[in-house]
Amino acid sequence: MENQNDNFILIPAKSGGGALVRRSQISGGRANGGDGAIVYLASGPSVYTTATIPQLAGYLQAETANLR
Repeated sequence: MENQNDNFILIPAKSGGGALVRRSQISGGRANGGDGAIVYLASGPSVYTTATIPQLAGYLQAETANLR
């Protein structure tokens, strides 16, 4: 049985529009200055996004760490 949380999400892309990616293909990400973030995909390409890390966490329904 397939994982029911392995649905597609639309990540806003810097080039306009967005990138439709499957959750299981996201292997990581990092902030990209004040311009958003880079999302690394297991299939190879990276998505340069205007979304921030907290916004990406919201798309993935994940919690963000609060380091203080």
